[in-house]
Amino acid sequence: AKDVSMAGIVGTLGMLAEACGTGADVDVAAVPRPAAAAMGSWLTCFPGFAMLTAGPADSAPVPRGVTGADCGSLTAAPGVRLRWPDGVTTTALASPVTGLGAA
Repeated sequence: AKDVSMAGIVGTLGMLAEACGTGADVDVAAVPRPAAAAMGSWLTCFPGFAMLTAGPADSAPVPRGVTGADCGSLTAAPGVRLRWPDGVTTTALASPVTGLGAA
């Protein structure tokens, strides 16, 4: 798990994946967000408080009042890729975020 930092959801996911020695793919359409937030802004902003978790989807129940979703996966390929609703995949981060390597 990693708290979303000033790097936004995508940058923070890059940090989490880097510490795990993996990459990540994100299904953009599955990412929960406020209705008024544009997806591009939501993926790159600091939302105040959010958590990214990795593990089996049913391993941690989401408390009442918290929004959660299974919206991606860790991968063997480094970097972070975004899979858009039209099926196009773009690379958001091709290299490590911090340079600290796997934990």
